[in-house]
Amino acid sequence: MEHIKSDIYIKLDAHVRVDQRQVRLKDMASIYCSDEELTQRVKNVTVFSFQETDGEKEVISILYVYEAIYRSLGSDLQIHSTGSSDCLVDLISGKRPSGLWSHIQVVLVSLVTFFGAAFSIMTFNTDVDTAGLFDQISRQLAGGASQGGQVLKFFYSLGIGVGVIFFFNHFGHGKITQDPTPIEVQMRTYEEDVDKALIAEHDRQESPEKKEGAKS
Repeated sequence: MEHIKSDIYIKLDAHVRVDQRQVRLKDMASIYCSDEELTQRVKNVTVFSFQETDGEKEVISILYVYEAIYRSLGSDLQIHSTGSSDCLVDLISGKRPSGLWSHIQVVLVSLVTFFGAAFSIMTFNTDVDTAGLFDQISRQLAGGASQGGQVLKFFYSLGIGVGVIFFFNHFGHGKITQDPTPIEVQMRTYEEDVDKALIAEHDRQESPEKKEGAKS
């Protein structure tokens, strides 16, 4: 039997979603090797298979990936990891919410967000007496009674809307710039925190098993 000797570089993703129960290495990592044939064989290595009794989330360690590769292709390979040490795999079920329910959710969230933001702006303006401030500025500039306060209120309201658009870097279906929006940044931070919590919980649950294995 001919032994395979080659360097394999694996960049394990931190979080992936799959739509089939059999998870191959190409589904959860980027692989590079100078041998193209070997690269394809490594990509098709089955790392994990979801069973009916399993949940829809699984944390796979890079050590488990090493074991799967060595078991399938032999132990003469030189594997180098350049990515994450753990990968959270989500199994996406075939069932998806109906289009009507998705539209209802969007409408409800939009209404709550709109009225919540409007209420916050109105309470702030009432608290600092923005209308009275604009009237006072108008009288000082005009030297008496003037309708300039209404003009200031108009441009103030317009400025709030334009400022929100530029701050969130989003209008309609397009972006003003290519930078991520503040909402995207916060959502990414939230996803990373959730991933870390799930991986930590998985490691905590595995610790007693590892200790028992070490004792035996």
